[in-house]
Amino acid sequence: MHLVLEVMGKEPSLRVIWGGAAALGLIGHVAVRFRRWLVLPSLALIAIAVWIQLGDLLDPHIGPAIVRQAGLLYVGQACAAAALAVILCVLGLAPKRAV
Repeated sequence: MHLVLEVMGKEPSLRVIWGGAAALGLIGHVAVRFRRWLVLPSLALIAIAVWIQLGDLLDPHIGPAIVRQAGLLYVGQACAAAALAVILCVLGLAPKRAV
């Protein structure tokens, strides 16, 4: 007898993933605009959040179950949200415009 577990009940929804990525990216952007050296702690915080989120997707037992239940679109959007957070943070390094 095979036990079917509901994996996606324990995973965050795409709305939460995108919201968290946007929030981390914008907070990092503002921090980097304030002090340029804050890019390293901001990217470290984003890396930890991505590691926690994508760690389940890379697990050999849980990852395939997530792909079966949510599809590759979920995985792609989770990766795209992580990229958005990094891009927003790094954009804070752009030089400020002269007034």
